[in-house]
Amino acid sequence: MALSLPVAKLVGSSVYHPFVPPRPADYLVNQTVRPITAHSSIPDECLDIWVSTGRWEEPCAAGMVQDAMIDLVYVWVNGSDPLHQESRTALSRAMQHTPADARFREHDELRYSLRAARDATAGWDTVWHIITADVLHPNATTHANDQLRLGLVPQWLDIQCALDGPNGQPPILLHHDTQVFRLTGRPGTTLSSADAADWLGKVIPSFNSHAIESQLAQLDPNIVADNIVALNDDQFLMMPLPPSAFHSTLYGPVFRMQSGFRVGGDASGDADGGGEWRSLGWSSYLMSQRFGLRKRPYMQHNPRALSLPLMHEMSLAFGSYFAATPLSQFRGSHKAPGELEVNTIFMATHFVIERHREALLWSWIVGKWGGQRGVLDRELKRGMWRELGGHEGDALQLRRPKRSSMDDIESNMRTAGVRSPRSSDPKVVGNTRYYWVSMDGFSSSFADLAASTGIKRSECLGDEPELAWDMFRRVTKDNIACGDNIIAALIHASPNGLAVFLPPPSTQPLPNTGPITLPLEMPAAAPPLSRNPRAFAVRLLMRYAYVIGDSTMNFIGPTSAAQTRNLLKAADRRKGVTLMCINDDFKDGQVEAADKVLRDWFERRWPNQLECEV
Repeated sequence: MALSLPVAKLVGSSVYHPFVPPRPADYLVNQTVRPITAHSSIPDECLDIWVSTGRWEEPCAAGMVQDAMIDLVYVWVNGSDPLHQESRTALSRAMQHTPADARFREHDELRYSLRAARDATAGWDTVWHIITADVLHPNATTHANDQLRLGLVPQWLDIQCALDGPNGQPPILLHHDTQVFRLTGRPGTTLSSADAADWLGKVIPSFNSHAIESQLAQLDPNIVADNIVALNDDQFLMMPLPPSAFHSTLYGPVFRMQSGFRVGGDASGDADGGGEWRSLGWSSYLMSQRFGLRKRPYMQHNPRALSLPLMHEMSLAFGSYFAATPLSQFRGSHKAPGELEVNTIFMATHFVIERHREALLWSWIVGKWGGQRGVLDRELKRGMWRELGGHEGDALQLRRPKRSSMDDIESNMRTAGVRSPRSSDPKVVGNTRYYWVSMDGFSSSFADLAASTGIKRSECLGDEPELAWDMFRRVTKDNIACGDNIIAALIHASPNGLAVFLPPPSTQPLPNTGPITLPLEMPAAAPPLSRNPRAFAVRLLMRYAYVIGDSTMNFIGPTSAAQTRNLLKAADRRKGVTLMCINDDFKDGQVEAADKVLRDWFERRWPNQLECEV
């Protein structure tokens, strides 16, 4: 997706970014799974030590990794734009669907969120991206595929100046919906240009943030970094932060979730479609269909760390569902069975967690014990039981293990030469706490190691010979308690690292055939085993590494001008807040007064203009 040069055009009294949309063939998704660029430069010998021990030591060295390159990606719309309003009103009338006004209200948040980001990310290697809506040019013909479209532009931003990133400010790039949307399908299906053109005609224009977020995975990897922080314009970075507050090459993206607040699967579509709960229930249902039935934590409503290659992989794995999401041109407007909206942020987070869990179980069951024969006979199953800590009898009970993973974070980052997420002065630099790292396996609590672990041999391993792939499928999806407890028991086996999961060393080279992954869908039959299962497993586990962390945040949803004023005064008094979200819940009759309170506070908080503000 080549971006068009940002030449501004005045139409009426508003400035737009004119562009020619892609050809129908360009709306088809690239179905090639993408590598994680930073991992490619780490030698296999170093990765083996890192994954097996959890320590960045010889042959790993400083300089092999750097602070993560992270781009900020905003999803933004100017709901007061006259052409956007005209298009929205026409579609709303045609569909007889009335969306909530708050979804499109504009308080100039983007300007100040970007000013805040400039202050918070000084020193980062970053580019800023703004995904905005677009409309058909009023003078466009009705028969040409190359109809000129007008991309919405922040009216206060000189977009030609911003592209250059003057005086050390990150470049600002505009992407428009029609440039970003791509048709995905179920893995293995073949789609045509005609399919793409038909689909696009049903989904553009889009006035649904769920639909637009569903296309984040299709941002051009030649333009956008592997690591992104996805923001809405009502989200603010309140203090300076190191990149590791969101991503590090060693530990992966930092997910912020409410571990005690779980979302169960719901395929009924009965939940409120105007908010997020219908999409959350549907997304949790889809995850359970693929990875096993469980409730999954809700994501905090603040800037989210995401891996673009892994989001793209997820969009391929759930392709038909991502294609269905934009059929809701307004939130909740399309309710056909099986075509509900996905919640991309929720799914992208839990996809990484589940793929790492899957990698752990594959490595131990298929790679280590199944080996090239791929059969687990009675003797091998006895060996597996002993490695889990079992002896005679059918039951195994273990208490919480002692692990050093959390204690090693600071020294590992220092040795690698990257900045730690912890702050020595949280009043000056924002502090981020890692409270779970995937180097400790998998936590069904999504918070810490299990206080105790119990396994029944007859239920989880069984005595009869079976294919290693069949056991892997069973404990990965059908009996997730067994899979969770196998991982927990193996974590007891050593104080650090994941060596116990890994197959034995091999001198066979890994073929250079692209990223290391397991199948996007769980097949009934095992795919061919790598010539070097250990190196395969190490790369697989590294690909899906992640952190669950936390930073001090402040979420407010004022409904009136007076409440807005009081909440913002309280925010000024509160020190050490790293992330903030101001959600517009203003009641009718309060919007104008509350808008003034907000704008005044924004200007006091971030008075220094960006380069290229006009």
